[in-house]
Amino acid sequence: MNRREAVRRATFLLGGAITFSGFAACAEVLSPLAVKGIESKPIASQESLIAEIADTIIPDTKGVPGAKAAGLGPFIVMMMQDCYTADVQKHFADGLMKVDEVSQSQYKKLFVSLTLKEREEIFKFFKAEAQAQIKAGTSPSNFFLLFYELTCLGYYTSEIGATQALRYVHIPGKYESCIPLQPGQKAWAT
Repeated sequence: MNRREAVRRATFLLGGAITFSGFAACAEVLSPLAVKGIESKPIASQESLIAEIADTIIPDTKGVPGAKAAGLGPFIVMMMQDCYTADVQKHFADGLMKVDEVSQSQYKKLFVSLTLKEREEIFKFFKAEAQAQIKAGTSPSNFFLLFYELTCLGYYTSEIGATQALRYVHIPGKYESCIPLQPGQKAWAT
């Protein structure tokens, strides 16, 4: 075997090793949750619960539709499935299960059956838990904070959020770095 043949074979073996380890990493991230033996319900089957939680965070107000009207249920499901690892998806699915568990323990009803006041009480529990975890530094990704971030991202980038909840000008004028807002005036989307 000459030197050129040895280099070609070593390159082939090294390339194969890198490729197969890359495939294994992709398979780990992209594999469905059910294959990994997770008992949580798939996130897609929880879309109605997700929409109700998002609508509790950003409810309908006078003249401005809330999160459910902006289509946040499908948006959050899509973001979780397409942008997050299997570990975060499991954490999120477990958080959804915990929402219903807390609802059952406090009110003997599922979250979707609760009144807005009862839902807000459930959120106080999750907010306190998130603050305690942040203070203790025990959980790098809290379910409630992740859900809140996805809700705000989805709502304020939706057509309803940008044009009805915020003040929107399709073609803005000159750039002004600081514009004072009057009391009760909507923030600018553009």
